[in-house]
Amino acid sequence: MTNSVLLNAENVAARAVSPRGGDVITEIFNGADEALAALEVIENGLVATGFQTLDWLTILYEELATMRRCHPRLVVVTDKESGEVVMALPLVVAREGLLRVASFADLGVSDYGAPLLGQVRVDDNAWIRRLWRSVRAAMRDVDLIRLERMPAKIGDLDNPLLRLFGCAPARDVAHQLDLPGSFDDYLHALGKKYRKDVERCHRLWEKEGEPRFYRATSSDEIAHVFSVMEEQQAHWHAAHRGKHLHEMPAFSPFYERIALDGSDAGLTALFALEANGEIIATLLGLLHGETFTLLRISTAGERWSDLSPGRLVVLETIKLLAAQGFRRFNMGYRSNPLKHGFGTEEVPLYDLVIAQDIAALPTFMVHELVAHLRASRRLRSVLSKAMPRRAG
Repeated sequence: MTNSVLLNAENVAARAVSPRGGDVITEIFNGADEALAALEVIENGLVATGFQTLDWLTILYEELATMRRCHPRLVVVTDKESGEVVMALPLVVAREGLLRVASFADLGVSDYGAPLLGQVRVDDNAWIRRLWRSVRAAMRDVDLIRLERMPAKIGDLDNPLLRLFGCAPARDVAHQLDLPGSFDDYLHALGKKYRKDVERCHRLWEKEGEPRFYRATSSDEIAHVFSVMEEQQAHWHAAHRGKHLHEMPAFSPFYERIALDGSDAGLTALFALEANGEIIATLLGLLHGETFTLLRISTAGERWSDLSPGRLVVLETIKLLAAQGFRRFNMGYRSNPLKHGFGTEEVPLYDLVIAQDIAALPTFMVHELVAHLRASRRLRSVLSKAMPRRAG
């Protein structure tokens, strides 16, 4: 008789279970229905980022898994003695060439990958290694495990996966703003020059007439703002001749559903900035705890560039949400000029790549080499900044 809350739950069937001789029980739930049903049972009490919640994953799996030819999978690790969930990994399994690869349920739209963590403390290195061996034993059907863009902290908890061999700094970093005080305190801390420029843009915005910033709430309002966002982003990418992931037709329905259904569920918020009755900027973001994560942003183009509508819509969003108790604003990791210049700090992210068999060893070795070279470049950059410059 196992203590696992999932194996005893109705309507939830584990497709594979790791050997039970150790401290933990590891269960695998394959397919969107089984994975989401299991997550619904255990989600309360677990700590996660906004990209690993049931609401986000439901829309992600339903809208994108088939299109990306990925098979959803949830891995759940339970402490054998207490019966409490220690960790859950929302994954997808897909074939890449000759390899079967398990990765976080990213599918091109989730900024960060991370495990969901329970209240059982995971701070002993030996126990973390035993836990991970149990996960790997239950995942023998995959050749490679690749967990990318993990934060070091999940809520207030340390990410235990960062202690494993094979974990290395990721290519990308997060851009995050922590707001300890009021919005006015934050704006003041950015400096007089920045504050004066923001005030100038506000005056130009107000001079245009009918200045309005608002959160779209009704279905009609959300649909209208979202359609403007799509149009503005299409113009931006066409003007910059850049192919962007979100230009793929299948991604528009996903984001539209995230905006519509997500608003009803309290998962997302969609904002608009208007002048003279025209929407000149939009912003869509993810709400989770006291954190707001920017997902998409758009502006109306060169005609409005003198008043920096992208900056205004970000600042107005921060001001509104700060008054509602949000303290952390994450601008994402993707390269976008509209996401910088707000006093954000770079937050390191980490990748964990594990070869499960010989076939995956070349991929693992390439990852290790790239990670080593990346770490060396960063070290040289830090040292060059720290070393005093020679005179003359």
